[in-house]
Amino acid sequence: MRKIISLLILIIFVATLTACTPIPFDYDELVLNETVIRVELIYYDQPDVRQLSDLLGNAHRHHLDFYFELVEYLEILDQVYYESFFIELSKIYMHNPIQQNNSPSGIAILIHYTDGYFDVLSRLYVGRFNHEGKFMEFLANGVSDNIFEMIIEQYFNHEFQ
Repeated sequence: MRKIISLLILIIFVATLTACTPIPFDYDELVLNETVIRVELIYYDQPDVRQLSDLLGNAHRHHLDFYFELVEYLEILDQVYYESFFIELSKIYMHNPIQQNNSPSGIAILIHYTDGYFDVLSRLYVGRFNHEGKFMEFLANGVSDNIFEMIIEQYFNHEFQ
């Protein structure tokens, strides 16, 4: 009887741990090559950024829309670099943790798609928006500082201090 109870406790414990495992997100370079129409480097000045907890699965209701008036456009990526940029982007492991920001802020990359949607990638936020800037989907909790800076410095004329 003790073995059965111990086994049940172990099964419940393992099931709980796997249910809380963050879902990784990554880009598919082939999909990007077929659907992206423009890539831009921006500075997004969002003063209302705050951290959300998605423990109950409802953080999506608290994400902010994307406001174009808060954008300073820094550079457009030349299309000759798209293929290698998409390859680098597809190598990045991003995760979707329980703690997440409600908006991008600071230096970010905008990826525009043929369907009018766009993604915003920053150090602490990766999200998808529609053509009007309405929040559609939280994709990941950003890109690690070193990788984010390396990609920007490699593909854009921007240096971090």
